[in-house]
Amino acid sequence: MQYSTAKQLIKMMGKHHLVKLLEWMNEDALESAISLDLDWNIHDDFQYEGEYRNDKEFAQELLDSTGDIPDDFPFYISIDWEVTARNIMADYVEENGHYFRY
Repeated sequence: MQYSTAKQLIKMMGKHHLVKLLEWMNEDALESAISLDLDWNIHDDFQYEGEYRNDKEFAQELLDSTGDIPDDFPFYISIDWEVTARNIMADYVEENGHYFRY
């Protein structure tokens, strides 16, 4: 992280919060959030969702982790993950593989 960026973040949120944030979110993710010009809210940590290879992988993991796809979902039903991912991405943004909720 560039010195000027770190200095700006320390001014914005305080050194303690920046250190805590970097314990939870890696530097690349934080730089992605800054690049997207996301609003900082100390309570939601840019609403960081994690790092994924693509929107489809993100959508699958999100729906699995939230329980929206039940464990007993019948094998014979197929989900169009590309369309599902496109619909989900209306509420999310991605930068360099890092996903954030608006």
